[in-house]
Amino acid sequence: MLRALPLFVALSLAGPALAQDIVGPGDIAIDGAIARCRGTGPEPGLWACLAEAGVPAGGITFARRLAEDPAIGGPGLLIGFTETGVVDLAEVLFPFLANTNEQTLFVNGRAGVVQPLALEPQTAEDAQSQAILAAHPQAFPSLRLVVVGHRARGTHQRFIASDAVTDGCRACAVVAVALTAYTFEAGALSGVTALGWIPPALADDEARATALAGGDVQALQVALTLRGYEPGTMDGQPGEETTRAVQDFLTDFCLPVEAGLSEAALAILAAPPPYLDPPPCQHRQRDARNE
Repeated sequence: MLRALPLFVALSLAGPALAQDIVGPGDIAIDGAIARCRGTGPEPGLWACLAEAGVPAGGITFARRLAEDPAIGGPGLLIGFTETGVVDLAEVLFPFLANTNEQTLFVNGRAGVVQPLALEPQTAEDAQSQAILAAHPQAFPSLRLVVVGHRARGTHQRFIASDAVTDGCRACAVVAVALTAYTFEAGALSGVTALGWIPPALADDEARATALAGGDVQALQVALTLRGYEPGTMDGQPGEETTRAVQDFLTDFCLPVEAGLSEAALAILAAPPPYLDPPPCQHRQRDARNE
């Protein structure tokens, strides 16, 4: 049984508890700005250097906001941006951090900024995760967290992140991949759930695609989970949750539910991540609502 961990306090930038856009694609730093300005140190010359290097004013404001939040750890420059809804994804480079200098942050919406690395849950309690931990008692998530999937339903957003689990040190062998769900309601963080540790073979795109083609149920559950669906515990046992997740997936991709997992459906599921764009039928529904 999966454990939904208690709601963590979001790392929020100062501002009203209303939907807000604090950063966007127009604030991305130009290539070379970091290399030019890293030698200035965090403050005070950094801001002037970034301006001279051509970083947009909004990008500098965002970097200063991060620097002023003691929980974040220092200034960070926006190097990539993905619009996903009320809450968006920002790829941020922290030039003065050592091991986690590139991070994905949840931005905008009610949360302001949420730093996933600060919210990583403990190991899930499913049998597979516990078996991996028993075989590798020193294993831990390496904090190389990547947001691989997103699914939105109305005001609900569900992001899926993966993190390599290494055997005792960050540079040690990868023994599993941890999957975590971050959920938002109307832009506010509502939950962080440890979904489970999966073996590296199921995390490998090609190996998972081969297993899917062979009818492997666990590979199907992992593929659905990565896209933001909820097939239940990824244990290889079919059940109502997996069936419902397949039906939701087929509906979202405009595929006939009665046809089941056709070759077209399996081809979509086998495609490599990221899965951040809305499925075609969800996209049409959103466009219809906006007309």
